[in-house]
Amino acid sequence: MSSKLQLDDLHWISEGANCHVYEVNRFIAVKVPKPGDQEREQFRKEVKVLDILSSHPPCPYVVSCFLHNDDCIFLEYMRDICLSCRIQQNHTRDGGTMRVVRVDKLEPLSLRKIWMSYLARGVAFLESLNLAHGDLRPENILLDRNRLKLSDFDCTSEIGSVFEACIAPYGRLLGREGGPDEGTAGLLGPRTEQFALGSLFYLINYGFKVYGDQCLGDDPSGREHGPAVLDLLQAIVFPELSGEAVIDSIIRRCWHGEYRTVIELATDTVSLLCAGDVDRSKLEDSNIPQEESLLHRRVCEDLVASGLPKALSSQSPRGLGKRMNRRYTPYLRESSAVGRLEHM
Repeated sequence: MSSKLQLDDLHWISEGANCHVYEVNRFIAVKVPKPGDQEREQFRKEVKVLDILSSHPPCPYVVSCFLHNDDCIFLEYMRDICLSCRIQQNHTRDGGTMRVVRVDKLEPLSLRKIWMSYLARGVAFLESLNLAHGDLRPENILLDRNRLKLSDFDCTSEIGSVFEACIAPYGRLLGREGGPDEGTAGLLGPRTEQFALGSLFYLINYGFKVYGDQCLGDDPSGREHGPAVLDLLQAIVFPELSGEAVIDSIIRRCWHGEYRTVIELATDTVSLLCAGDVDRSKLEDSNIPQEESLLHRRVCEDLVASGLPKALSSQSPRGLGKRMNRRYTPYLRESSAVGRLEHM
């Protein structure tokens, strides 16, 4: 049945620096490399990481992969796209500087705590395999209603590798404490991963990214804001924390690198979850049942045999005459009730 799918049957839903993502059906998405040697090489880096992940029991906090090879990666379809979209729909920006002038609403505290735990435990799973994600930012954290999972592993490397994707405010250049490494991003490990998590926790709990409520620098257009944030973070100058005391303590410790391991941090986030917040048994309920996963894999195998993924990666979606399909973005999904823990 799946082998009868044609190029026109697949909706183009997103693109990254090195790949395009298409909807196969309501359960499966396929990621294919953009045509280009550099893009394909970066894509193969993620395939190698998935080789490692697939040799271990699936982690409920990481997007499931049904099948992967050098031409395609078939993934669990997270229909609400990413954390960045979810957060952005809840605030109002200044049209000139893009400064967040008002947070219209925050997600429920119980859900924020769950997201923190999911994120930390997903990164801790990678750490247990001697891996660091290396590109922890809201665009690489996917949502399906209120279910949250970690994705995109093309920058993932062994702990101790050079930190290449150091993007403020989720990465920080070393200051004087770095000694001869001052001004560099340093090496991947608990320091870099927990810093990124601290900034993600800030985003989740304050409704905007670090210094996103300010326009730093003298240029009224906001062009100087990014470099100013980079300098402040390098100088270990962080925004004032005035929210939930326990959550703020975790954020502060992440920013200052006080956790010896991400596993230790994850333990702290689990302790946030009180009995009144959520049934803890549901925390482990995000894995796709094995029987269902095998059915999805068969669909993916049929598609690979049909040559469809290679056809998709041979040219851009625009060349195929496709327009970006945004049917599942949070802006259009009014039914994803914020206060409910759906599909958990």
